[in-house]
Amino acid sequence: MSKAFVDWLEKLKESQSWTAARATLRRSLAFAPGAYPPAFPYVEAFVREEGWQREAHYLVAALYALKDGAHQEGRTLARALKEAERARDSKSVERRFLALLDADRDQIAFRLRQAVGLVEGGLDFAQLLEDLLRWFDPRRRVQARWAREYYGVREEQTQEGIEEVKA
Repeated sequence: MSKAFVDWLEKLKESQSWTAARATLRRSLAFAPGAYPPAFPYVEAFVREEGWQREAHYLVAALYALKDGAHQEGRTLARALKEAERARDSKSVERRFLALLDADRDQIAFRLRQAVGLVEGGLDFAQLLEDLLRWFDPRRRVQARWAREYYGVREEQTQEGIEEVKA
């Protein structure tokens, strides 16, 4: 379902109506997810349930528009944020990442928008939607996987650094 939704957004991006759709979806970020009626034609056909499932679709559509449809399969938000931290050589990215992992339902739209704004290049929006649909699972598996993706990169760097020192 998530892939079908992003495939539809990709088709929309290729159409002449993308400019207007992009503006509408980006504008929807100023409202609670799913609360901006002009965005309904772009999202509502994919929504099967009320509540967080619906809000997650609106949020991903708006973030997709914010990134001008820069969909990059396999590039998760956690990895992209780690790349942003390295590029900026700043710990503020990590603080925002940790705040995002701890976000509750009232905070997540704002924190996701901030995080996505820090990222250069594309993101895997289908994976982002899948992750958001499971975000509030009490076992918090999505957050744990994101933390592994984010901090696992550091481990690889450390290992590379150790090998460079040995050489």
